[in-house]
Amino acid sequence: MKWVVMLCLNAVLMLPSTLAAQIEPKRRPAATVRQTDDVQQPATRIRVSNRATVGEAAPGFELASASGAQVKLSRFRGDRVMLMFADRREAFSPYRAVADSLRAEGVFLVGVCHGSPRSLRLIAQRDSLRFELLSDPTGEVAAIYGAYDFASSTTLPGYVLVGRLGIVRMVVLGQTLPPGDLLKLTRYILIGL
Repeated sequence: MKWVVMLCLNAVLMLPSTLAAQIEPKRRPAATVRQTDDVQQPATRIRVSNRATVGEAAPGFELASASGAQVKLSRFRGDRVMLMFADRREAFSPYRAVADSLRAEGVFLVGVCHGSPRSLRLIAQRDSLRFELLSDPTGEVAAIYGAYDFASSTTLPGYVLVGRLGIVRMVVLGQTLPPGDLLKLTRYILIGL
């Protein structure tokens, strides 16, 4: 059994970019300022960004779900939740196959993307998705978790596992994992919890 754990550990270590939790130090973005009639005013929109860090509290948020209801991250307190960020709503469909397996492991899958609640509802119905889909139209929640590219105004693919007490347990940003690999990685992380 010990050699199986070592084999899994070596496989994970061979993918260092997959487990990179935080590469850059946290920094606060500077507020932009508009010049109007010799009076400086704050810009109407301040770019907020951060990066979720393993071992720290997950940033709270409230977003509209595919059903139109407002959903807070704190609603999942006491459960594990896998936040899956994507730029397109169609990216969630392949994960239908592992959502039930993750739930059996005690992890709720929650998709977050730019799509409107209505468009998310349509994809959930069309593809029989039985996990929560949340609308992040401005990308602010993705930015708080480090999954937003301001240069292209797109949400980057990413996965953040939040533990039962609201602590971040895993962060994978900037790449799409095949559904089976996400399930295996989640199971591996849960062994240590």
